[in-house]
Amino acid sequence: MAGSAFQFESPGIGKLLRQGRLEVPPNQRSYAWREPHVRNLLQDLNEAVTGGGIEEYFLGTIVLIHRSGEPPSIVDGQQRLATTTILLSRIRDHLLSISRNAVAAFVEETFLSNIDLKTEQRVPRLKLNLEDNEFFASNILPTLLPSTRPKTRVAKPEAFLGRPSNRRLARTSDMAHTFIADITKNLPPDAQAELLIRWVEFIETNVNVLVVTVPDDVSAFRMFETLNDRGLKASQADILKNYFLSRVSNSRLAEAQIMWNTISNTVYALELDKDSDDDGDTDRASDRLVTYIRHLWVTTHGPTKERELAAQIRLDVNNEVRTFQYLSDGSEGVQDYAALWSANHPKWLQYKPTTRKHIETMAEFLKVRQIRPLMFAVARHFDPNEVDKAFKLFVSWSVRFLIFGGRGGMLDTQYSIRAKEVGTGQITTARELREAMKTYVPSDREFETAFASARVSRVYLARYYLRALENTAKQLSQPEYVANDSVADITLEHIMPLTAGDDWDVDDDLAEATQKFLGNMVLLRASQNRELGNMSFDEKKSVYKRSGYELTRQVAEYEKWTQDEIKSRQTLLAGLAVKTWSLDLS
Repeated sequence: MAGSAFQFESPGIGKLLRQGRLEVPPNQRSYAWREPHVRNLLQDLNEAVTGGGIEEYFLGTIVLIHRSGEPPSIVDGQQRLATTTILLSRIRDHLLSISRNAVAAFVEETFLSNIDLKTEQRVPRLKLNLEDNEFFASNILPTLLPSTRPKTRVAKPEAFLGRPSNRRLARTSDMAHTFIADITKNLPPDAQAELLIRWVEFIETNVNVLVVTVPDDVSAFRMFETLNDRGLKASQADILKNYFLSRVSNSRLAEAQIMWNTISNTVYALELDKDSDDDGDTDRASDRLVTYIRHLWVTTHGPTKERELAAQIRLDVNNEVRTFQYLSDGSEGVQDYAALWSANHPKWLQYKPTTRKHIETMAEFLKVRQIRPLMFAVARHFDPNEVDKAFKLFVSWSVRFLIFGGRGGMLDTQYSIRAKEVGTGQITTARELREAMKTYVPSDREFETAFASARVSRVYLARYYLRALENTAKQLSQPEYVANDSVADITLEHIMPLTAGDDWDVDDDLAEATQKFLGNMVLLRASQNRELGNMSFDEKKSVYKRSGYELTRQVAEYEKWTQDEIKSRQTLLAGLAVKTWSLDLS
């Protein structure tokens, strides 16, 4: 293929398998489909084959990189290709079990394996990655029937089943075997063969895929920006990985692989999904892996959009030395990145207790993402005292921007610029960082004015704001930090209820308009809040008086509760907010 031209075709997936060998790059991610994915495919195909009236079934997009003289590499679509190959293997097995050997041989020769003319050995048409291929070739593709299974096997399955992806391959094979047995169990042998031949023909010509062939990794990466495919983020991570590993010599490939695994395993651990494998959701984890690579890049190169990342990396990381520099930097920094998700990370043991409190506030209460590259740069490059001061600033900045607004794309850009300045040593203290952001962070006056009229839609933010303001009202140190608690114990109470009864003398529109104003909210213990419901204000006041929260008790001092009182109270809270989320570094 010349230049950067893309080629498109839409064959049946069976025709794609029979065209020749297809390979998953050795270092690409492993087989990831779980039972729901496999079950849905089998059920959909069964409905299409036996339901009548469905001429075609679209299985999605498959992206291949075809370099001159090499078999096509699968960038995206290995899950579908591997699962379809497993299904055809189990169809072949069932045909052998009912003595339809000629048809079984056709399935084997056409879709599963053929003879390599150079080696004169039978080789699979589909080759998986380093982690999966030996298990796939020796324990999944060969017939499962004892009478026809080759006497010599490459390896026992027990040697592989410690790997989650190998377990998933084995589970998919078992599901396909059970499924084929189930759809044929009430049929005589000839009818079973007829049904399975229909399945094979349908897979070959009617299970369509859109095959996109591209010339190189970066072209594939760019193309994913325009494809709405479930494999998007995972494929981007795979492309980046393959690019890095392609830049190193064979003698240092294992070293580079170790560095990449350090990065990916640490990032994947941040997205554990409590399922039967306990090995995480692959797409979410790969999404975060691409984000980490971009954030690492930002700390040395400044603002970079994800769609620009692959091209920029290719320009800069263009030889073995630069590749090892980047992978080394990434593997050294990944624990600093992981530490941003947990105040209990071992990294913070050497820091002030207040640092851990700031981390908890950012991760558990504010849940902001735009500032993460800057947090990462500071965590890596500032000394512990400056980290503590900077993270306190980050809490205040984040609240101020949440209330005042982020001013369009300015925030992403400025945080990325500051991340580069920290990452390259231009900024080394929290005071310098504050000065560099002074123009962009809302001033005390801007913040107070915005807070006085702000609406808060997210309940978790309203709870955090009120608890932090409560600390300021009680003149506690570090008021912006609030200890984690159970939502079941401390609840958010709307003083003027959404559905106001006759005692309130307000229309529904006004009651609805007050619901997002912080001035109309108080904190109560759950046991107290259950008493209130839509009680009148006078009845609620008696409960507020008994509250342990200073700001809640203050509401009981009001004679009435209308929109004017709500505005007045929110103005008072705004004055406390400036003190709570201060820009002072002392």
